[in-house]
Amino acid sequence: MLHPMVHFVAQAVATTDGKNEHWPSTYWLVLGVPLAFYMACSLLLNAFGHSDQKNPIRYFFDSISNALERMTGIAGWAMAGILTGLLFLLVAAIGLYWDVAWHVDFGRDIGTLFTPPHVTILFGLGGLIFASVISISFATAQEAPTKLRFGNLRVPYGGLLLGVMGLAAIAAFPLDNLWHWAYGLDVTLWSPTHLQLVTGGSMGTFAVVLLLAEALPFSKPKPFGRFWMVVACGALLTATTTYLGEFDFRVPQFNPIYLPILTMAAAGFALVFARIALGKWGAVKAVVAFLIIRTTVSGLVASLHHEFAMFPLYLPSALAIEAAAWWIGTENRLKFGLVAGALVGTVGLIGESIWYSVSGWFPAGPNSAQLILPTILLATPAAIAAAVLGAGFGKAFHKGRRSMPVGALVAAGAVLLAALFIPLPRNVGNVQTNIKLTPSADGKTGTVTVQVTPADAANKAIFFGIASWQGGGTRRVLLNETSPGVYTESTPIPIAGKWKSMVALVKGSWNMAAPIYLPADPFIHARAIPAVPERDVAMVRNTKLLLREQHGGPAWPSQLGWTGLALSVTLLVGLIAYSASKIDNDDDDASYHPYDSGHREPAYSSSRNGSTNGNGLWRPEPATVPATRWNPGGLTRS
Repeated sequence: MLHPMVHFVAQAVATTDGKNEHWPSTYWLVLGVPLAFYMACSLLLNAFGHSDQKNPIRYFFDSISNALERMTGIAGWAMAGILTGLLFLLVAAIGLYWDVAWHVDFGRDIGTLFTPPHVTILFGLGGLIFASVISISFATAQEAPTKLRFGNLRVPYGGLLLGVMGLAAIAAFPLDNLWHWAYGLDVTLWSPTHLQLVTGGSMGTFAVVLLLAEALPFSKPKPFGRFWMVVACGALLTATTTYLGEFDFRVPQFNPIYLPILTMAAAGFALVFARIALGKWGAVKAVVAFLIIRTTVSGLVASLHHEFAMFPLYLPSALAIEAAAWWIGTENRLKFGLVAGALVGTVGLIGESIWYSVSGWFPAGPNSAQLILPTILLATPAAIAAAVLGAGFGKAFHKGRRSMPVGALVAAGAVLLAALFIPLPRNVGNVQTNIKLTPSADGKTGTVTVQVTPADAANKAIFFGIASWQGGGTRRVLLNETSPGVYTESTPIPIAGKWKSMVALVKGSWNMAAPIYLPADPFIHARAIPAVPERDVAMVRNTKLLLREQHGGPAWPSQLGWTGLALSVTLLVGLIAYSASKIDNDDDDASYHPYDSGHREPAYSSSRNGSTNGNGLWRPEPATVPATRWNPGGLTRS
């Protein structure tokens, strides 16, 4: 077995079929266009901004900050980091969904480690570190009133977290290589190293909204500034949805009940937070931003010859949260979180279940009713717990007159973890199959009849049918029972080329499969499982066929991977919670003002307005009384 570093180098320079990999030049537009757009915007902001600075470096920061603040009404030192972070988060999201689609449609990466999707992900995650540098540089150059300082260095909490999240995500790449060296090239989003990468990148959105919260006491948001606040909340909802990646492309390798659980958790957390941060209709606005973001990302990935990635609707949950805010207000954060979460876990759950079916994402099958009780028992508590956590995270925008009890947050976290871990086991039952195949004239497709023993093995199954993938797309065909224990289908399935086709059975904790056709794989020394007229075979755990690249290995990489994931998630969540608690500096200020009322004037104004320190530097104006906290109206029912 190769040493991990040798394995890494081999993957980086390997070839496919003896030829170097070549990608269409249009693939790199995914990187070139955002970079060119960023540079063009920077030059325009520099040109239209105002500054009396003589030092060219200070003039650069000063003029861009001035232009951003005049456009958005939000402190320019913060907007520079916010917009930079959002752009690179979008690039990372495109890379992530492109990579999932790539593996679903074509399989693992054989030729090189540096595929276009991987490079796009790295570019986006590296951009988070760059956004952190930008944020700290702007804050330092303008002597921003940040609480965290190191000498003359002004460090916004959100800006610092952008860099931490980027580094945490990028650190997953060498660990992922170690994992592949030990256990093979798995094609799943839910390995520990992949989860660390996704978590680090996704939590970059938390850093963005915290940077925004840190700037609001010194800002008077204009319509364009409020637009970016909505975009940030939509990005947060997008980030909390990324764990559904395998479901989005209809190839889940775990219990299907995770789809409603993760959907409700994302809705509860992100939309409750959005309602607190944005005020009236904030949850609906965040959903609109999310739908635009995800449609753009999925459409772009689809334009690169992949399937369109589906996503939750979230609108029923948003309306439920707005109803909760109208009914009880948002002043008591714990009460609001509990009520909003309960409505999300019921009304929102029903709405999403309808969306799954009518959109064709996961149509309701004859035995879908089997999922109702376990879904209610797990997805509803997940929604409530996540909503309480989202209300607690809203502390960064205003604590409210009644603070969130720490015990409630700890209990909510425990409930959410329990809801996520309970469905995790995947068991294998003693089921034998007799698979009969009738190929078409060209031999590329065929129809299948399957007999299972015992005859009732597929009764009340959530899904029993044919699943095909990695041949350039995915196929899912339901099998219909024609006699006791005998099932058939009339839709031809692929049985040639690079396709992998298998009989799949999902029932309770069972998640099993039996092979119909799998091509030879010389890279892992796997022989072909040919499409034969008849085969008797026992069903095995689905990942034994879906991830046949996996193999056994030493225990320590697995222990290192899962321990590293647990520690990194704990650290990142702890840093976010600590930062949110430090940003809220208005615990005693009960004066909240909606959008149309007075605000504090921005703490920074250019020398053109006569507010300088004589050197052309922008400095916070001294205040003899506490400044009025900016507020979107979250404490009222209006």
